[in-house]
Formats: sequence, C-alpha cells, structure tokens
Amino acid sequence: REFEDGPRVAGARHIDMDDIAAHPDLFPDLNPKGLPHMLPPASLFAAFMDECGIANSDHVIIYGKDGCVFTPRIWFLFRSMGHDPSKIHLMQGPFEEWEAKGGSVESGRTMVPQAADLDLGREPSYRAADAKNVVGMGDILKVLDEGRSMAEGDTLILDPRGSTFSTGHMPGAIHIPYASLVEKDNALRFKPKEELLRIFEDAGVVANTDKRIICSCGSGVSACHLVAALEECGRDVWSDDRKTVIYDGSWAEFGFDPEVPDKYRVSSE
Repeated sequence: REFEDGPRVAGARHIDMDDIAAHPDLFPDLNPKGLPHMLPPASLFAAFMDECGIANSDHVIIYGKDGCVFTPRIWFLFRSMGHDPSKIHLMQGPFEEWEAKGGSVESGRTMVPQAADLDLGREPSYRAADAKNVVGMGDILKVLDEGRSMAEGDTLILDPRGSTFSTGHMPGAIHIPYASLVEKDNALRFKPKEELLRIFEDAGVVANTDKRIICSCGSGVSACHLVAALEECGRDVWSDDRKTVIYDGSWAEFGFDPEVPDKYRVSSE
C-alpha cells in the first residue's frame, strides 16, 4: 500500500518477493513444503514482466526505501531468470536519498499486479528462463555427506545471517554477516570493493576461488547479498559451471526438515 500511494520513483514498478514466487497455493508441486518466497517458475515471472510492461531489452534498476534489505534478492531474481546482466543493477542508497537529491518522484494511486490475477496460459512477450544458480537440500546433504572440512573439500558454504546463525547452522558453514557487507548507516549501499575483499579474506574466503560457493541464509534472501558482493569482488558468479549458487530453501527448510540428520544442525551458543 505504501508503494501504491507513493511517493515513489517516477514510473517505478513494485515487485513483492512473497507474491512473485512459487507460492504453495498456486504451485503446490513446486513448493510442497510451503517454504517462503521460493523463486518463481519462468511462466509466472514472464507474465508479471508483461503486466508491468518490462521487456528483456529494458534496463532495470532495483531500489528500496530506507531500511529495506530485500533489494539484492530482487536483483538475483532478475539475473537468475535470465535478464540481460548488463541491464540489471542495484541503486546504491535508499529512495529517500534519491528524493532528497531531486530525483524524479510521483504520488497518487497505482495498481500492483498480483500473481493470482495473472494469465499464465498466455504466450508471454518477455522471455524468462528457469531459475539458474540455485541448489536444493539434496546438494547440501551431498556436500556434508562427503565428511570433508570446508578447507579440504571443493565446496564452501557461506551463511550471512546475523544473530540467528549461532542458534543453528550447517557444520563448517562460514559466517559472513550480510550487515558487514553494507555501510553501517545505509543498508542499501554496499561497501567498496577493497573492503569487501578484506571481509571475505578475513573469513578465510578467496572471492575468486575455484571452489564452488553455496550461499545459504534463513530463507534465501540475505544469501543474495553474498552473491552480489562476490560479483563486486570480481568473481564470475554467473559462469556456466554454476560455481556460485544460493540454496533457496536455506535454513527455513534445512533446519526443520525431518530428512536432515541432527548431526548436520549445529549450534554455537
């Protein structure tokens, strides 16, 4: 409702990561466990793009208001669904800063398309791909079943959660809080490349390592901060070898699924 009434960037479109997702009510086969904001099928994303008037050739800039921490997830959504990487960017700084510096804004009622109202049977103009650079719970279990430490194995698991990391995480997961990657007084502005590189190095992670990096968090949101930061550090996160991925189910799935052995849920409290 806040976006619908304005103010907002002139001509902006609103995307709700909880709505444009594989919601269990709409896609029970894709999300049988009812996990939050799982990445949508290509058909839904394409239909939403058409409804918003967004074409594959459009340059899309993702922004949010002060305090919003979801913009990297929306950036990842566009990139994962195949939008031209040269035409999708994150605005560094909040809407309030844009407005204060004289950026074009508008107010007045505007409607936001809802997933349940979209016609997924119609041939879309926008061409979306099935989500890439995403892994499931089975991939995590396979890594852990190998029984090798992160230093010995060929995969690193990074977790950017805050205080909830200590209450439960995967064994060997490397903790790099997402809040450490952004400016202290501006959660919508990433730190400079040099600082990001140092943060990864201090955690024992080389941004351009040949190892596969799996980013996991609470529910697949702040994991996208890690992907964006790794790319800023020069890692080719969208290479065909899929060496940089997010675990979309993250701890919302792994921490509570009965198929996960208790030994793979550790606490540092």
